[in-house]
Amino acid sequence: MGARPTRLERITNLFLALLETPRPLSLREIGVAVAGYPTEPAALRQAFERDKRTLREEGVPIAVERIEGEEQVGYRILPEEYYLPDLKLSAEERDALAFALAAVRLDGGVGRSALDKLAPDATRDLPPVAVLPNLPALAPLQDAVRTRRVAAFGYHGRPRAVEGHGLVFRLGAWYLVGADRESGGAVRTFRVDRIEGEVGFGPPGGYERPPVGDPAEALRFAPWAADSGETAAGVATVVLDVDVRELAYARAILGEQSLVARNPDGSGRFRVPVADEEAFVAWVVGRGEAVEVLEPPEVRAAVIAALEELATKAATS
Repeated sequence: MGARPTRLERITNLFLALLETPRPLSLREIGVAVAGYPTEPAALRQAFERDKRTLREEGVPIAVERIEGEEQVGYRILPEEYYLPDLKLSAEERDALAFALAAVRLDGGVGRSALDKLAPDATRDLPPVAVLPNLPALAPLQDAVRTRRVAAFGYHGRPRAVEGHGLVFRLGAWYLVGADRESGGAVRTFRVDRIEGEVGFGPPGGYERPPVGDPAEALRFAPWAADSGETAAGVATVVLDVDVRELAYARAILGEQSLVARNPDGSGRFRVPVADEEAFVAWVVGRGEAVEVLEPPEVRAAVIAALEELATKAATS
């Protein structure tokens, strides 16, 4: 009997199997086709998820597609998504792109292979200006936006079917912006690290993207906003006072419908549905003393904790 394949050999075989298959493979088929995986279903799932994460962290776009059968989800690597085409860039354009990639990178070194292909000598030792968080769902969601695949996932306890317009990084988090078919096609934002469960994808060309518009505009004002009328778990109704200096700005950001009262001192009281507490707290802290969160207690406590942390850092710097 031959030696059991090493994990490196198994990942290599997995990569080849997913790249060469003409159709998405179920987890059961992967366990049979790729040597080295355990036969017990739970152990197979755990080992495959670990290997899939490793490949994605190395920049390999593994597509997740719906299939017929008991498992309902299949996997493959589409050659047109994996191989980098000739970008036909001039020397100056290649250098500019390489320096941009060097300046902003994903956590864990993701993107280094593309960077090395573009300009291995010019940027290899440059420290990044910013390192953005990397998430397992980022690469497949990016591929879905590019190929116009509808993304299906759970969010705030509800199923979603999203026609992705783009991915945006804002206030320390990644957001998917797109039309949610489950909400009648309204444009919504979904924080990627809050997506629940595995993300499934429809076939390429499943929708048409808007001819104009910047996905970042959907997050320009309130990335924390909940769906209109949403009452699912994880959505808080926050009451806050905004002083007169920031009142006009707050009315534009939070919406006229959120202004519920004018206080005797000229400040305004707002009632706002918040789906992303971290993003909301970051916005409040950025307004300084002009904004005070009154309720609920847990959001008020989060703001106070963030302000105390800033004060501590300022005192020790």
